[in-house]
Parts: sequence; C-alpha cells; structure tokens
Amino acid sequence: MPFFIRKHNSETKDKKRKKLLKLQNGKKKQKTSNELINDHTNKKIKKKQKELIDENEEILSDTDIEEDDEQNQQTMNGNVRLDNLLLNEEHDDDDENNLHEQRLKRAKEYIEQIAKQEQEREIDRDIVSERLRDDVLEQAGKLHRQVASSYIEPVLLHTCRGHQQSVTCVCISNDNKYAFTGSKDCSIIKWCLLTGKKLHLIRRVAKTDNTNERTPIVGHFDHILAITISTNGQFLVSGDKANLIQVWNPQTCQHLKTLRGHQGPITGLTFRRNSHELFSVSQDRSVKIWNLDEMSYVETLFGHQEPIQAIDALMRERCITAGGRDGSMRLWKIVEESHLVFTGHKGSIDCVALINDEHIVSGADDGSIALWSVSKRRPLFNLPHAHKITSIDPSLIPSSLPEEFWITSLASLRYTDLLASGSFNGNIHLWKSTPEFNHLTHLFTLIQLGFVNDLKFSSDGNYLVVAIGQEHRLGRWWTVKSAKNVLLIYKLDKTK
Repeated sequence: MPFFIRKHNSETKDKKRKKLLKLQNGKKKQKTSNELINDHTNKKIKKKQKELIDENEEILSDTDIEEDDEQNQQTMNGNVRLDNLLLNEEHDDDDENNLHEQRLKRAKEYIEQIAKQEQEREIDRDIVSERLRDDVLEQAGKLHRQVASSYIEPVLLHTCRGHQQSVTCVCISNDNKYAFTGSKDCSIIKWCLLTGKKLHLIRRVAKTDNTNERTPIVGHFDHILAITISTNGQFLVSGDKANLIQVWNPQTCQHLKTLRGHQGPITGLTFRRNSHELFSVSQDRSVKIWNLDEMSYVETLFGHQEPIQAIDALMRERCITAGGRDGSMRLWKIVEESHLVFTGHKGSIDCVALINDEHIVSGADDGSIALWSVSKRRPLFNLPHAHKITSIDPSLIPSSLPEEFWITSLASLRYTDLLASGSFNGNIHLWKSTPEFNHLTHLFTLIQLGFVNDLKFSSDGNYLVVAIGQEHRLGRWWTVKSAKNVLLIYKLDKTK
C-alpha cells in the first residue's frame, strides 16, 4: 500500500506541475498576442499621422497624439474594441473628403492665377502668327493688306510754314516722328509730326565760283528737288539743281559728305529698304548707285532717252524709274544687270511709286493713273482724267494751266491697297486698289490750293504729309499766287 500511495502522490505532483507550466505559457502567449496587437495599432496610428503630416503639411501637437493613442489603445481580451474601429473609419473618411476639397480649391486658385497672368501679358497667338506671315510675304515682295476701307476721312492736323519758296520734296523718318522738307529756297527743315513745330533749319550756303571738285560744299545753293532718308535713320540725303547730292546726319542735321557725278539736276533719290544702298536719277538720263557705308560711287545705269523724273525702290536690289517724255518706265534689276521696259501712258510719265515688289502705280501729265505688274509690259488698269473733278473756285486757278489736270505726285502706303495722288489744282485724292490691281476706287478728296509737289505716307499709316508750292517743283511755267508754300500734315484715323 505505501508503495502505491507514494506513486499516486508523485503523479499528482507531476500533473500539477504540468498544469502550472501550461498556465504560465498561456499567459505568456496571451501577453505576446496583446503586445503584437498593440504594436500593430501603434504602427498604424504613426503611419496615419505621417500621412496627415505629408498631405496637410501640418504637424500634430503632442497632446493630439496622446489623445489618439488613448482612444486607439482601448482593448478587451487582446482585441481592439469595435466602437473605436468604427469611429476611426468615419474619421478617416472625413479627412479624405477634406483633403479632396483642399486639393480642388488649390487647383482652382492655380488656374485663376494662370489666367490672370495671361491676361496681363496680352499674348494673342493669332496676332503673332499673322505678323510672322506678313514678314514672310514682305520679304518675298508679295504682301498686300486690305486696309483702305477701314480709314475715315483724313483730318488736317498741322499747316507748317517756314519755307520762303515752293516746297518741292518731303520724306518721313521710319520711326514716324519727323518729316524733312526741301524747297526752292535751298533750305531743309526738320519738322515734328506730332506737334508740327520746326525743329531745325539747314540754311542755304553761298554759291562758290571755284569749280574744283575737291572743294567741300556743306549745303545747297540751288533749288532742292529731291530728299530721302535711310530706313534706320542714319543718313538723310538731298539732291539739287546744281547736280550735287548732299549727305546729312538726321539727328544733328550736320553735313557728312558731298557726292558728285551727275551731269544734270538731281530729280529723284531713294534708299533700298533696310540698307545703305542709294539710288539717284537725274536729268542727264542716268541712274547712279552709291554705297553710303563707304560714301562711294558704285555704278551707272543707262537706258532712258529723256530726263528721268522719278524713282522708287523697296526690299529687292532693284528700282523703278519714270522716263518722262520718252513714255516709258524701266525696272532695273541690279544683280541680273538687265532691265524691263513698260509703256502705256500717252503723256510724260512724271511720278511713280512701288506698292509692293510686284506692283507699281504711275501718273502722267495727261491726267491718268495706271496700275502695273512687273510681269506685264502693259498696265493692268488705266484711269484717265483722275483729277478732273474739282470743287475749287475756277477763278483761283490760272487759265493758262492745262486742262488735263496733270498728276504731279503719287504715294502708296507700302504693302497695302491705299494710294494717294496730287495735282496742280491742289486736290489730293485717296484711292483703294483691288487685290487683283485691276481697278481703283475713289475714297476721299482733300481740297487744297497750289501744286502738290510731293506726298508721303508714314510707315504706320497714321500720317499723310503733303508738300505744297505756288510753282511746280521742276520749273516756273505757272504760278498760283493764292497758294501757300507749306507742309501739310494729315492725321489718318480708322473706324473703331
């Protein structure tokens, strides 16, 4: 018995020991699972806080973190309480909605800011593309903008008095600020287009009997018949009846150089656009080319049979001349060393102007105006008696003047359909040409008295300047005593 009793007691002790070990292990396991759940919850909370910091760019305070820890660490039997989980999920949804609204608001503010910046810059892609297209067409000499219909009747802005005799020629600087006039009184005046005030006077110089060509002559002592200015405004050039070409500084009106070579009065001067290549024509029937960068003579062109009356040039290395009584115009191709002859007027061709590098307008003493293409020898359109209609009192016009209403001057607003013509009766007509250059439509008539010796449009199309004299620029066949020797500045406005 004692043996069995002793054995029973040992088994009971072993069982008790094993139960204690199981209980201890279970507690350890239970503790470990609780710790794992708590660690997992803590990591989730820290991750959520990090995301909130990144997205909202706000750092939570320590008290906020502790409150979140207390709410999320409430557990029961190793499990997170269900009500806490539901509250956390609702809180997450609210945060996501708030973030979405904030992002949407920021996006709208950014778009509004961009729109405001674009409005301030005033960038219009259509205008930029149109400007680029016009530049390409202008370089090719084929640009032709339809602007004449948008103009209203010009208004006389200033009547500029300063010359003692007939104003014979005028030119405008490319910045559209100044005008320069030459006169039979042998002086040159610089005018302000905006105010009409006289800015500078280049006076007549005393005539010298010394025929030595090396003797410098710093001015004009005979009638000034032609004047022009370079595109960049670096050189002002004038020509006179004494066969001399004078070069000036337009800013200071200081004399730079005297060019000699013509054997007759200088009747026309023009620069090739965007260059310092100068073309001159004379009553000696020749065309001369000069390089003003070196102040040197280049070459002489012959072809006309009578004194040349006018000349014009644009971008290309070529020029157009009016041959007067020989009844022809000639287009000189400098590079090709050739020229084209155009005929069509019945009278003397006294004025010519390039519309673009492909089309020309001319006027004659028979009162006709013609439109030409460089590809055809005959005019595309001829308008006879263009200045026949006049509203001036006939008693103010000398009866000795011819009845054909001689076209004495022409001008074109470059690369557009707007033209202007002047006659000895003082009338100035503005015309619109068709895109095909086969017709001219009359727009406005500006009533003045005297010989319209020269016309020029400003490059921006805002001004028309007119040189008026009592006599024709090339002679004294007739005199309109009631006229004034003035420069007229007209303001050209467009319809709104």
